[in-house]
Amino acid sequence: MKLRLSHPLAIVPWLALAVFLTPVVLGLVGTWLPAFGWFPAIGLDHFSLTPWFNLLSHPSFPGALRHTLVTGLGATLLALLLTALLLIGSYPSRLFSWLEKTLAPILSIPHAAFAIGMSFLLVPSGWLVRLLALGSNQFDRPPLWSTFQDPQGISLIITLALKETPFLLLMCLAVLPTLKAQKTLWLAKSLGHSARFAWLWLIFPQLYQQIRLPFFAVLAYSLTVVDIAVIAGPTTPGTLAVLITQWFNDPDLSQRTVGAAGAATLLMVLALIMAGGLLLERPLRRLRGLCLSRGASGHWPAWEKPMAGLISFLLLFFYTAALLITLIWSLATQWRYPAVLPNRFSLDTVTHSMARLFDPLWCTLLLATLSALVALILVVGSLENEVRLKYGAKKARGQKILLLLYLPLLIPQIAFIFGFQVWLIRVGLDGTFVALLWSHLIFVVPYVFLTLSGPYRQFDDRYSWLALSLTGARARSFWRIKLMILLRPILYAFATGFAVSIAQYLPTLFVGAGRFATLTTEAVALASGSDRRLMAVMALWQQLLPLIVFALATLIPAYRFRHRRAMSQTAS
Repeated sequence: MKLRLSHPLAIVPWLALAVFLTPVVLGLVGTWLPAFGWFPAIGLDHFSLTPWFNLLSHPSFPGALRHTLVTGLGATLLALLLTALLLIGSYPSRLFSWLEKTLAPILSIPHAAFAIGMSFLLVPSGWLVRLLALGSNQFDRPPLWSTFQDPQGISLIITLALKETPFLLLMCLAVLPTLKAQKTLWLAKSLGHSARFAWLWLIFPQLYQQIRLPFFAVLAYSLTVVDIAVIAGPTTPGTLAVLITQWFNDPDLSQRTVGAAGAATLLMVLALIMAGGLLLERPLRRLRGLCLSRGASGHWPAWEKPMAGLISFLLLFFYTAALLITLIWSLATQWRYPAVLPNRFSLDTVTHSMARLFDPLWCTLLLATLSALVALILVVGSLENEVRLKYGAKKARGQKILLLLYLPLLIPQIAFIFGFQVWLIRVGLDGTFVALLWSHLIFVVPYVFLTLSGPYRQFDDRYSWLALSLTGARARSFWRIKLMILLRPILYAFATGFAVSIAQYLPTLFVGAGRFATLTTEAVALASGSDRRLMAVMALWQQLLPLIVFALATLIPAYRFRHRRAMSQTAS
């Protein structure tokens, strides 16, 4: 196929695709070949099913697979249920407007940092039990409860669901205006139907079609997450993703073929679940039509509003309490059970940890800034190329090509990161900063695109044409007019990419080859230790950096346009 470039920007979408598509394809090949016994690096140059036999006969495999399915599916369905209840009970309302404003700081908190904060709250000697022990003699010592890292994986389900619900809610917010949800609710009420009826039978079927890919991304993450599973998940055995990571890091190199077989199995399990979800859509649509034809009703007790209020309170409580308890632990000198607060606060742990913290902090800042900046350039260039295409087949084809940006979110990291590392070793790039930056871009680019594509496509191009007619310079009108009007969503997209980069664990662990430590890798490593103060300092820095960048993304446009009333209202 001959690639024709009508203008310089035409190459940017292809460059963006190459940034993340090349590692995914090479990584999948580099994982599946060892899964079938082909691993010349350790002398295995014949295809074999031995890795699969070793995988299936491993004593931890059945339990790990069971934990993966229970926690992954449970967290995904719980997040979807919480999102649905929030929408039914609070959209549109003051509560929902307030919740919408809190999504950015909530989403900026890295998964590992939130999981560490949840551990400080939920462990048998955690803050919640200390509050229960206040004024009571029944909890004079920590109870023998499995409230965190429990064998059933309940704590992992709750932690994942609380972390993924804001993401699903944000994806719904981007789609609801196009579905005219408020008009549909008004029309349903005028015909005598409840808001529940309108949501269940009219809005949700359309909404799911629009958020199917983000929903599948949440499913893929929940089934294959490693860092949160290490912190909050069951340990005897852990989830399959954690077990695969252990095999990949085993000193016995032959275990990497077993890990590759496990990664391939995890990918196949995810593909089967997604295929099953797609196959269920048509029967569910027919069932919906049958129910509507028979007069389905939504007149049940109105419990959605109090339920939405309760869910909003729980989200705010857990996120705020996790941050607060992490801050307290980082400043505590001595904190014995069952005291609600430490006996004395001090900055000793923070100051003493700075020597250990300097290199991970600097590496994290550099990686996050560069990856977010490069991703922003690629995404803006791709969207601008899409806008400049003429309406018709070319523009539609460009939009379909950019849909491939969802691919790294739908394929488990564990399924291709190891293979990508093998390829990097062969070309001599393993353990280099450039390769590590590339591995972060694989995941930063899609999230930046998701954040910026909506506002960029909705921009009124009449502003650009007016500026072009006055200046005669397309570049000047782009920099001085378009980018200034879109400054707030652009900065938010940068902040999103910054937060996504900070949260990356597996790419840093594998591609970094142990030469680069970030706040996330250090926090996960410390999570299995006994020094809660040092763990809290790492987690606190993880949470503060994205929050600072998101705050700047809000304050900079507000200050920049403080003398322009309309722009100031847009930026606030």
